[in-house]
Amino acid sequence: MPKGTKISEIGGFWLSQRARSPFWHITWFDSRTRQTKRLSTGTSDLREAEIKLAEHVTTHAHIRDVKPVEMPLATVLIRYWQGHASKIASKVQAKISLALWNEFFGDDLVSDLSIDRQEAFMVWLKAKGHKNAYVSRTMSVGRAAIRRAWQRGEITSAPFIIDERDRSDEDEPYRLSKAEMRKLLKTAQDWPHLYIFMMISLNTLARPGAVLDLSPFQIDLDSRLIDLNPHGRKRTKKGRPVVPATETILPFVTRRDVSRFVNWHGKPIQSIKKGFATVVKAAGLPKDVTPYSLRHTMAAELRARGVPAWEVEGLLGHKLPGVTEKYAKFAPDYLGHGAKAIDAYFTDLLNSKENFDGFNINRVPLALHTDLSPKDELINFSMISKGKMVDPTGIEPVTPTMST
Repeated sequence: MPKGTKISEIGGFWLSQRARSPFWHITWFDSRTRQTKRLSTGTSDLREAEIKLAEHVTTHAHIRDVKPVEMPLATVLIRYWQGHASKIASKVQAKISLALWNEFFGDDLVSDLSIDRQEAFMVWLKAKGHKNAYVSRTMSVGRAAIRRAWQRGEITSAPFIIDERDRSDEDEPYRLSKAEMRKLLKTAQDWPHLYIFMMISLNTLARPGAVLDLSPFQIDLDSRLIDLNPHGRKRTKKGRPVVPATETILPFVTRRDVSRFVNWHGKPIQSIKKGFATVVKAAGLPKDVTPYSLRHTMAAELRARGVPAWEVEGLLGHKLPGVTEKYAKFAPDYLGHGAKAIDAYFTDLLNSKENFDGFNINRVPLALHTDLSPKDELINFSMISKGKMVDPTGIEPVTPTMST
């Protein structure tokens, strides 16, 4: 290729090589100084240079109405990452998915995304050992990147991106029987932070991440509401709804001297998976029991107890049909059937004739991993009266705040 050849032009920037230099340069015409300017990419590899060009364009160029036959797919992927995906909660998975797209499609243009080419990509992903559900998520990230470029007017049209809708390889979530749940919770009481995690999960149906994030600032004791979305966090499609505080959960969320209700030596916990697996093993339960099993178990339980489907969806964080008014959560009956059913479930756990293992839910960890032993960290309470805790002496504290 002759030196000075203009290739891979994007938004007024292109790659060129100068005489006696093997390196590619990002080149553009500066209308203000009326001079051609160059910036070395530091590489003689065309593919690497095109990636650097795309990165440079992402930062400096205003792209508008580029035809798919002229737009490198890598540019779309990089702009999506830097402009959106790097800022979302699932950015780690998005980055991995974008890397897979980039690895397979390489120098392809947007116009090269034919159905055949996409199907070849999916076959390639499965050959790497990825299941259908993972392939579907990976396809959705590329689809989002291309749709964003089209919606922003960066490309004139967007190709149709297919989806792997066959998710037959996804395992059915393990749902615990009442006997298994009693065994799990009784065992977890030797690990106070895990016990609190489980009780909050079961009473809110929240995803593990939302439970780990839960802080006193998200609890409205007066209105008996729990906002699972921390202040300042953008609500995503994986909704973190406002849910009612059940009678059962109140003792676990009244503290105000912790930054997170689930903590280790006062510090937030990033992941509960290993600790949860330890408890599952100690309880003699199948390894298929995961943190998500709590959420799925309660969802199935509520439906079995006749809770309307839309209430269960609301507790799960799915969109509530017809509930658009922002003050709906303050209605006395807001998700009320679900809250009552959750309390009834725990009543059944305690009162069942099958409860031979002596499980007692009325053991609330007060001091989370202080110098006290797990046994000393647990306190029995007899009842919840008028929204206040009653301690073992039978004397109501003047405030609902529990201290150690």
